[in-house]
Amino acid sequence: MNALDSAIDSGVRKHRLFAILSGSALVIVLAVYLFWLFLLQGFTVIVAPSEAREQAEFRTVSGAGFMLGNKLYLLGSNSTIEVRAPLYISQDVNVDSSTASNIEVTLKPQPAVLVATITPNITDALWQIDGVTLDEGANFRVELPEGEFELSVAHPFYQPQSTIITASKGQQLSHEFSLKPVVGEMQINSVPVGAEVSLDGEVVGNTPLRLTRNGGSYDIRLEAEGYEPVTDTVRLSVGNERATRNYQLELLKATLRAAIQPTGGILTVNEQPIASPARVNANQTLLVRYEKEGYWPASERIELAPGEESTVPFNLRMQMGTVNIAANVPADVYINGAAQGRVPLQLSLQTVPQIVEFRREGYRTLQLEVRPSASAERNVTAELLTEFDARRAEGRPLFANTIGINLLPVSLQAFTMGSPLSESGRNRNEVERPVTFTRNIWLSTHEITEGQYARFTGQGDTTSELPVTNVSWLDAARFTNWLSAQEGLLPFYIIRGDTLVDVRLDSRGYRLPSEAEWEFVAKHFRRAARTQYIWGNQSVLRDNQANFADESLRGEQTFVLRDYEDEHKGKAPVGSYPADRNGFYDLAGNVREWVHDYYQLQPISNGNIAPTAEDYLGPDNGNGRVVKGASYLTGQLELLRASARAQGTEPAADIGFRIARYHN
Repeated sequence: MNALDSAIDSGVRKHRLFAILSGSALVIVLAVYLFWLFLLQGFTVIVAPSEAREQAEFRTVSGAGFMLGNKLYLLGSNSTIEVRAPLYISQDVNVDSSTASNIEVTLKPQPAVLVATITPNITDALWQIDGVTLDEGANFRVELPEGEFELSVAHPFYQPQSTIITASKGQQLSHEFSLKPVVGEMQINSVPVGAEVSLDGEVVGNTPLRLTRNGGSYDIRLEAEGYEPVTDTVRLSVGNERATRNYQLELLKATLRAAIQPTGGILTVNEQPIASPARVNANQTLLVRYEKEGYWPASERIELAPGEESTVPFNLRMQMGTVNIAANVPADVYINGAAQGRVPLQLSLQTVPQIVEFRREGYRTLQLEVRPSASAERNVTAELLTEFDARRAEGRPLFANTIGINLLPVSLQAFTMGSPLSESGRNRNEVERPVTFTRNIWLSTHEITEGQYARFTGQGDTTSELPVTNVSWLDAARFTNWLSAQEGLLPFYIIRGDTLVDVRLDSRGYRLPSEAEWEFVAKHFRRAARTQYIWGNQSVLRDNQANFADESLRGEQTFVLRDYEDEHKGKAPVGSYPADRNGFYDLAGNVREWVHDYYQLQPISNGNIAPTAEDYLGPDNGNGRVVKGASYLTGQLELLRASARAQGTEPAADIGFRIARYHN
């Protein structure tokens, strides 16, 4: 091959190579285009607000895809991208084949962080933003959106302070308050004057004494020779910068103890109930008396020197009475559950209420209460009925029992309702009135519950054990009429529309107890003598005695019982506390109770004694109705007395009721 042929052959090979390379490149370009066209899916990310959009950054977190500017190209089935911008909270966005092509993302601005402190370092300061309490303590940290806010700090012993805080996105803010103490004044007086005053254990002077102090709680003690020391606590705070105390010191006392048998009676000194040991007046003749129902009382006169301690022994003799027991049919007799024999019987029994039970097969068991007397024989005669006749004759509360209403029989006896002028804490509306009774009653052991009332209205939770409240007197009367109707008893109240027209005095249907009946049960039933409170004569409360306004309500209402705890801030389920000695629950507290009587307060011409009344159901008219008892909102000891009464015209959150009916 010559040179020309070689050159031609070389050119052909080069042309062929170029053609091959060009074809390959075209195939690759076409393949990339087809891949882009058929396999890639594109999305546009639109960021708001505009300030964030201008500085937005994008990052692929997971999945097959890549970002070009604000464009996402999805290679696989899904991908997660992060969208972020300075001073904004980053946001992750999940994208798959079903996501719209335009993805709108709104970034939220980063909050400002405010840290506030106070001097001095007070751990129970209250922090507020725009009047809303958010925290308690010496330091305060809060996240704020953009805007202007009022930051406030308060403490009862320091002057409140506030300032305006302007917050921007992501800003770190701080503020320190320097609190100034409240400056208050105490005026301490005493009778006699000249008593030595100690403040928090430090002697500060003698009465009368005026002191200036910073806000706080101070323990005060007054001492004078020949007198009992007095301790108290005085609090100076915002709104209470002045405190005046007038103390009446008592002469130095002696200590009296009583060695008593049997226990459980009433110990008095000069007719005032006391506990043993007791601090009593020295250099004074004292009549010490101990009595207990069913025993002969005993007394002794003594005089003690200041500081002297003395023990007075009492060993009471049992008091017995004769009881004659008979029945219309032969029956076995049980006294307080113990078999005594078959009627007729003559028994010598202690002069305390005795439960006489008559039993005979096929007859309704009958229980009667008798109080033997040491001065006269008592007779108890039972009229036994068959079970069928008993149900028809007495209108037994079958339906009431099915909805959980339990009733106890109450044998009413003559007594004086109201309170004597000498009773501590009495109110002028507690006029004394002697009352007598010709009919005994049944009385529900518990207050009517929300569940029982719901069965009457057809609305509400029929299982609730809370006492029903927020019901009017008329609605309570309607409930008793409904209950009577369920048992075929003639309703006691005649109600037309929203008006009480009259009452049926011959009805044995259910009704509200009268004020006289309520007070008798509260102060006399199953007791040896009248008691000032439902639980007795002691004015010192023990924790969980009943549901009153305890320490949990301090700061929420004006009056609470100091240092008292009962584990319920509001209403408690009925029967949450032990029954009183008369067998009834929540007479002392939980909720106050409507009674039958109209409320009327008329001057009594004969001092504090109203005319004697028989089966007294109150005046014929009046302003509203009488409300008896205390409630979970009662925080004053004088309102816990059994004689205390109130006027009610409207439903209230702490007024409920219990029911009664005549026994015969």
